[in-house]
Amino acid sequence: MEKDGKGLLAIGYASIERFGDMHDLDRQADQIYDYCQENGITLNLVLSEEGRGRSWQIVEELVRRSEGQVEMVVVAEMGILSRDVGWLLLKQAEFESRYGAEIVSAKGSQLSLDKDGGMSMG
Repeated sequence: MEKDGKGLLAIGYASIERFGDMHDLDRQADQIYDYCQENGITLNLVLSEEGRGRSWQIVEELVRRSEGQVEMVVVAEMGILSRDVGWLLLKQAEFESRYGAEIVSAKGSQLSLDKDGGMSMG
C-alpha cells in the first residue's frame, strides 16, 4: 500500500475504561508509536480517551474524510476497540471495503475464524 515511496499513513487509537489507569494510555501510545517506527509507517496522530466511543467515532470520521490517504488505524491491541470479536471482524471488513484502510494491532493480536466457524482473538 505504499504511496510514492513515502510509506503508509496511519492514525493511532488508545483507550482505557472510565476511571482507568491514565498511564495505560501512555503505554498504548508508546506501543503504537514503536510499531509504526519499526514498520516504516507514518503516524499522523494518536487519539486517546477515557471511556469508549467518542474518539473512535472521530477516528472513523478522519479515515472516511481522508479519501484513501489514511491507510491504517493502529491500536495497541484489538481488545481496546471491543471484546466482541464479531463486531471487530465486521469493523475490519467495513474499513477495508469502504475506506481502503486496515485496522491493525501493535501487539500482534489478530482476529480469526477457527475450523468450526468460531471467532477468536489471538
